[in-house]
Amino acid sequence: MGRAGFSSRVRSVALAALLAGVAACAPRARGGGNPSPVAASQAGIPVLTWHGFAETQPARGNLTATFADFERMLVFLERHGFRSVFPDQVRPGDDRRRMVVLTFDDGTAEQVRAAEIMERHGFRGVFFVIPNRTDRGDPRYLDSAAVTRLARAGHRIAPHGFSHRSMAITPDEVDSTLSRSAGMIARQSARPPMDADFAFPFGHYTAQVAQRAGRAYRYLHTVDPGYWDGASALLPRLLLMSDVDPRVFERYVLGGARYRPVLRPLGESGAVADSVPFLAPNGRLPRHVQVFAVTADAENRSYVTHPADEFLRVRGDTAWLDLAGYMRRNYPPGRAVISYALVVRDGRGVRYLTPGMLNWLRDPAEVPPPGRPATPAAPAAPAEPARTTP
Repeated sequence: MGRAGFSSRVRSVALAALLAGVAACAPRARGGGNPSPVAASQAGIPVLTWHGFAETQPARGNLTATFADFERMLVFLERHGFRSVFPDQVRPGDDRRRMVVLTFDDGTAEQVRAAEIMERHGFRGVFFVIPNRTDRGDPRYLDSAAVTRLARAGHRIAPHGFSHRSMAITPDEVDSTLSRSAGMIARQSARPPMDADFAFPFGHYTAQVAQRAGRAYRYLHTVDPGYWDGASALLPRLLLMSDVDPRVFERYVLGGARYRPVLRPLGESGAVADSVPFLAPNGRLPRHVQVFAVTADAENRSYVTHPADEFLRVRGDTAWLDLAGYMRRNYPPGRAVISYALVVRDGRGVRYLTPGMLNWLRDPAEVPPPGRPATPAAPAAPAEPARTTP
């Protein structure tokens, strides 16, 4: 086996271990005051994601940020001593408490101006472009000149699928992505092909799709909420949304040093599951566990928490989440997928009990592609009040 084949094999085995949830949870820091050097090297790294930009907030859509709001977040990061990193720059033993990964999806034309703002503040980001929309003469998207300009300024250019179709639902998007995207981006950016970063369109993946993508790319960017542990192939990300209180993202950025997941998923992220098992040390759960999700709930709200205690059962050292029951209670009929984490709330915001993960409620092959209406389902039970964060 050649060097490339061996590297791909090692990467595939590592990703399989991650998807099965076999990585041990990080230990808790001891005592108070400043974290120890060991704790500093175990801090969770926040990963932020933006999409479109405009001078003023549009009437519809929540994934367009104003340039002013974007710069306010950069000033916040700067004031608190954060520095932007690329995933492949993080090394074991690094003090990760003031690291942040900044990412941009879809390759929209106005992201060039966002990059200029970042550069004034000393930050760099990963720009996930849609390869077959670049250089098509569509003014809404970056062209080769813009992609080259970003690359020369020190940003990373990486693929966001091939034509931005769900890779879990549309098999040929997987084939096109893995066979064509890297080469097209290399030509568009005038840079050699890179195998570092990749972002799933819509955040959709299955364990099998992640395995295939993991043979080609080292870091797979999801939209599962949470912090990156500095080593795993799957990176959680929080999407900056205009209808979510900015303090949610500020507290998230500052909360990485507290990231010590105490419940370990025992199933695969990306799997179809009505019930999801977690390893619960000593068979104990914290009180008032909640689910925190990017997936919009029955009232079309993202990044709110809903109570989960009544849907959790402990058997021995395993806690089972009745995900199907939880979804019926809090989500619209027909919702087939959720990106979430189990959390508790305290005076400093959300504390993550688990890594971010994704589960399907039914086989993705039976799910309509995003934008196509689903088959009507039975009405959901009345939802308990959600809690916004902070």
